[in-house]
Amino acid sequence: MKGSWALAVVAIVLAIAAVVLAVVLPGAPGPVGPEGPQGPTGATGPTGPTGATGPAGPAGPAGRAGPNMVVAMGRVTSAGGRGEELNVDSVTWDSGQQRWEITLDNINYYYQDYVTVVSSYSGYADTGSVSGKLLVKIFASNGTAIKEGFSFVVFDANAS
Repeated sequence: MKGSWALAVVAIVLAIAAVVLAVVLPGAPGPVGPEGPQGPTGATGPTGPTGATGPAGPAGPAGRAGPNMVVAMGRVTSAGGRGEELNVDSVTWDSGQQRWEITLDNINYYYQDYVTVVSSYSGYADTGSVSGKLLVKIFASNGTAIKEGFSFVVFDANAS
């Protein structure tokens, strides 16, 4: 029986040694756990004082006056009424030619001497001249001449 008693004591000593070694010697690291929540944001410090505004610089010299290039303008209704006009003497509808004829004050209009912009309400416009008059012809999208209102501006590109 002495032998089994000795074996039991050796077994107990080995078990205690194994427990001590497991506590003293670390094993392989385990997996990384999930990230924890973000902590609260710290307080923002006070804003510093605004610096002084410097003085405004002197105004530069005025530039020379530009040309007044608009020599005539106006709005014409489909019934021939006029509005917002400048240097317009008369507006008439030529039913035979299906066009507007505009006589301008003190301007012998020739289409190549001026830049003329016409804006119709729904169609597109063409301009020309005859006997010192501005001619405006409005067309529907299908190319048919129509009696429609429009606005126009006549510029003199050589004005000074």
